[in-house]
Amino acid sequence: MKDVVLRGGPPVHPTIYSKRVFEMGRDVQSGDIVRVTTREGRPCGFAFAHTRSMIALRMLSFDPDLYPDEAWLRARIKEADGLRRNALRLPEVTNAWRIAHAEADGLPGLMIDRYRGTAVAQLYSLGWLRRKDALVAALREEAEAADVVVRVDPKAAEQEGMERLRPPRTRPVLVHEHGVRFLVDPTGGHKTGFFLDQRDNRHLVARLARNRRVFDGMTYTGGFALAAMRGGASRVTGMDLDERAVARAEENAERNNLRLRFRHGDVFHQLRAFAEMDPTERPELLVLDPPKWARDRKGIGVALARYGDLNRLALAAVAPGGMIFTHSCSGLVDEPTFLGVIRNAALDTRRYVRFLHVGGAAADHPVAAHVPEGRYLKSVLFTVGPEGSGPGRTHEGGEDRRRPERRDDRGPRHHGGPRHHGGPRPPRGRGDDRSRGPQRRHGDGGRPRRTGWGPDRRRDRGDRGDRRDRGDRGGRS
Repeated sequence: MKDVVLRGGPPVHPTIYSKRVFEMGRDVQSGDIVRVTTREGRPCGFAFAHTRSMIALRMLSFDPDLYPDEAWLRARIKEADGLRRNALRLPEVTNAWRIAHAEADGLPGLMIDRYRGTAVAQLYSLGWLRRKDALVAALREEAEAADVVVRVDPKAAEQEGMERLRPPRTRPVLVHEHGVRFLVDPTGGHKTGFFLDQRDNRHLVARLARNRRVFDGMTYTGGFALAAMRGGASRVTGMDLDERAVARAEENAERNNLRLRFRHGDVFHQLRAFAEMDPTERPELLVLDPPKWARDRKGIGVALARYGDLNRLALAAVAPGGMIFTHSCSGLVDEPTFLGVIRNAALDTRRYVRFLHVGGAAADHPVAAHVPEGRYLKSVLFTVGPEGSGPGRTHEGGEDRRRPERRDDRGPRHHGGPRHHGGPRPPRGRGDDRSRGPQRRHGDGGRPRRTGWGPDRRRDRGDRGDRRDRGDRGGRS
């Protein structure tokens, strides 16, 4: 057995980056299963090794006595599929669900979706590609899959030197969900062919849509639009930039005998057009489900700017008193930051916003307690008041979004994310840990000028535990 030695203590996260590796033998090849130990010789479990990627190890087992062999793989898949069938009872509402959700089901770097009798495995690790045959056999026997399609994530293929598989073309699969039928292509389209994670959110839209005008932006194959029409909406329009997706959405509408309109177009332009319409013609329920805009940390700032623009336009486009159901599937954008983007959009448009529901992916996309970033989907439903009904950032001369004036009547602005990511800034009053040096305020509520700028100037404050003087910036290892 090949060993990999780590710096520091035992890992608590399944993803281990190369900087934590103290020693990796030259005989270790990418995709090998290795035994993980600390420098003191403490066994930590087993992992996939990767020599070309920043992710050096993916922990498969934290138990040093449990080797991840083929029997282990079969047990993991059987347990994961059983959770969906028996505990979540998904077969009662659908024949399509996520069988295994990577780290949350103890299978890091692997996503498996079921579409009727077809299982689609999306691989993000070379280790899984090397064990493709064992994976296919396990899915056939433990998850009762008649057909198995194996797909390789393009970005992972580039990072880890994986072969880009070309799965044989299969016939589209007809699936159903809460009474709505969809045709899914397991070998094409986004993700594994369908957005299974939005199942519960589509069901929520169906309940909200009765007698309302609904607009489904970024509709893809028509999921939210069809659910809204099935729920009794008075009028539904779906839009997408992908012409093939629009064609598939129209096919799905015909398959369900539903009359609604799908259009090929830019949602940003359409939202601007809605804002110019009479309020009685604007959508009363507006759904926004954009693609993954933040694919790496370098793109977070641009992604947040796009989320801000999209939601500002939506706030101006929806009918007064209407609702917006907005989403972000960018895992690098956490929930507080996304909520901060919506708050800023409300301030910029001076709309009174009330959050009704803050959720995420369906239950077959669980989140491991030790991998909180696995909660990638953020779904926020809120009501919108008329223009001028809420606080805002407007001066007498017009709107100024670049440098809003300070408004003491607004209270503290809670931190919704890193300042340079576009979220609201934290307060900078007294007690702000970013303040440097003594306070120089005088008068009511102020602090006296501090004197004695010698070495003993901090004696009256006690031990702050300030590590800056030692050159330690507290960075993670």
